[in-house]
Amino acid sequence: MRSVVMFLVLIVSVVLLAACGQGEVKERVEDTVMRTSNEQKEKSDKEQRAEKIAKNFKEVKGAVAYDTEDELVVAFHVTQYQKFFTEKIEKKVKKALEKEFPDENVVVSHDLKIRLEIERLRRDVEQDNISEKELEKRIEKMKKLREEKA
Repeated sequence: MRSVVMFLVLIVSVVLLAACGQGEVKERVEDTVMRTSNEQKEKSDKEQRAEKIAKNFKEVKGAVAYDTEDELVVAFHVTQYQKFFTEKIEKKVKKALEKEFPDENVVVSHDLKIRLEIERLRRDVEQDNISEKELEKRIEKMKKLREEKA
């Protein structure tokens, strides 16, 4: 009898714990990304085209791009199942972007850190809180983040 009661308490506890989460963290992260992306500066035509090209792949859920004088940095995220194939998807996206922008140095990444850094950079440029030197430093930081293997 006692084991049945303990078993029922365990099941109720698991159900309650499972019901509490329901993806709130994911929603908060996506809300933050959407909020910062809605407040961003007007995107250049090149950035808009790059994002559209990346989003045209069925595996890509969303993309952000930032255009500098000598580079085009594009970060994207994929659907949950496709996370196993991110390197392959990254190569396809990069190939398509290099075909569209042959004269640009294209940097493509699926890393969340780079995507968030692009959003922060765009927000700071919009608010004029950043100098040219700081802008170059942060772009170099994005390159280093891209080369990191965590």
